[in-house]
Amino acid sequence: MAFFRKKQPASDVHPITGFWQWWQTEGHGIDPRRASAMTDRLSGHLERIHPDLSWHFGKGAAAEHCLTVSAGGIAELRPTAERWLRAAPAPDATWEFRSSQAADPGALDQTLQIGGAELDLALTRFRVEVDDAQQRVHVGVYHPAYLAAALPEDLRGQIMFLVLDWLLGEDDVERWLGHVETLTAPPGNGVTGAELREQVAELARRRDPQAWAAAEFTGANGAPGLAIFRSGVRWIDHPTFDRHQLVTVPYAAQANGLPRDDATLQHLRGLEEELDALLGRRGILIGHESQQGSRQIHAYTDGQDQNVDAALAAWADSRSLTVQAHPDPSWRTVRHLTG
Repeated sequence: MAFFRKKQPASDVHPITGFWQWWQTEGHGIDPRRASAMTDRLSGHLERIHPDLSWHFGKGAAAEHCLTVSAGGIAELRPTAERWLRAAPAPDATWEFRSSQAADPGALDQTLQIGGAELDLALTRFRVEVDDAQQRVHVGVYHPAYLAAALPEDLRGQIMFLVLDWLLGEDDVERWLGHVETLTAPPGNGVTGAELREQVAELARRRDPQAWAAAEFTGANGAPGLAIFRSGVRWIDHPTFDRHQLVTVPYAAQANGLPRDDATLQHLRGLEEELDALLGRRGILIGHESQQGSRQIHAYTDGQDQNVDAALAAWADSRSLTVQAHPDPSWRTVRHLTG
């Protein structure tokens, strides 16, 4: 009797790998100046990675052309765009690649046609409020066409985000801007786009991404708490660290619920040092919050790195701690700490 081994199905190629295989063999010859069957194939490959990714061609900084594949303002897609970029071949004289919309200092020298209206973008003015405590810039955006053309609110908002993305770059909008809104009246002491760029750049010069801060807080139950955290870090600087890891550590507490003594603090610091060493380059420790005999340590890791999940679980189990993880690409869980 003959025995035959069942044929195993070929493993599927990851869509990002498939894109770059196609690019190396065929796509790099695409003509970015015109639509063609090749651009349709490029769109098809990117849709297989994720249907909501945005892409466009532009002039490269060092190469002749640039292909930008971006999240289009959708935080949940920013890790995907970054993973696409990290798998890219080295740039050459013809092509370079980006995972977000680059800033264009001359963006407001153009005319924008949208929704049946024509806007001279040079007329755009901005209300700017710099919030040093939060390291954010709050911005109001005004254009005379908002009233003259009776543009609906949703279209005014679309124009606002287009202008800000062009002027500052997609990542710097996320990194530095806080509250943004459209204005239907000229702002008092309004500034130009160049002045807005300079104020954002000045805030960036003052930021220390390695800075830590401490803050006292009162929980919903009225109990006092203490938080120590990285105050200068931004999720956009670590776009593939999209998985929140919460480690809960019980500790000996004094009457107010905070750590009892130096020995307790030393034990807690030792655990955090172990966790930081375990993460290494595979994650980032954001900080901790202590209240009512419990310390919650916040960290972020790459959601596609199953090995780090397993290592964290083994470490926590060996010390009778709990670790909980969930997807959080824009770090919403720790916004009360990082701003």
